[in-house]
Amino acid sequence: MLPHRAASHSAGSPPAAGATVDQNPPAGLPLAPSTNPSSIQYVSSNDPGQAAVSGTSTLHDWTVKSTILQGHAELSGKWKGDSAGAIVFQSIDLVIPGDSLKSTEGSGMDKTMYDALKLNQFPNITYKLTKASLKTPSPAQGSAYHFDATGQLTVGGATHPVDLDLATVPHDDGLTITTDIALKMTDFGIKPPTAMMGMIKSGDAITVKVSWQLTMRSPTATAEK
Repeated sequence: MLPHRAASHSAGSPPAAGATVDQNPPAGLPLAPSTNPSSIQYVSSNDPGQAAVSGTSTLHDWTVKSTILQGHAELSGKWKGDSAGAIVFQSIDLVIPGDSLKSTEGSGMDKTMYDALKLNQFPNITYKLTKASLKTPSPAQGSAYHFDATGQLTVGGATHPVDLDLATVPHDDGLTITTDIALKMTDFGIKPPTAMMGMIKSGDAITVKVSWQLTMRSPTATAEK
């Protein structure tokens, strides 16, 4: 997380529903067979969306982005009519490899960011859901269901609870989950990076925006695991 020339920090449009997906979960994220017969399991699509981190500096606003979002989610209930009120997130596990975050200013600035994130010791940024509850009634078709979610975010080896609004749009064979949150680097023990011998300093405050596309895990694939 470091200063560079101003760049758009939009999370971008989610990829189209129906993207093909490898039914095996990413390394380090085993997806156990569900014990809840009403639950539905989802895994990151091959084109899983984007995570963007934006901040400020004494010279320029900056943004770094990753298009590698690994993980899975499990929900119970059905996205239909009045029954949608019973939709429950059973779990969310998301991993973003730290070295997949890229600035528009090249590898020199990326290295400074990776050093600040302590990637040699802690290569991944992770989020694990603790609990979530639906906070809006069933919306119009194609609109987002909003969930109040609490989870554990780990950055640079430091883990902190975070509260998120998860805007979730169900598709025929998947989900799009979007969220954003304001954080401080120092909350995770990260010293805001500097450049040019300290003449350029990054601000402590950052904004994280995520748009994550998941595909429904087939019952056959689930049963085989």
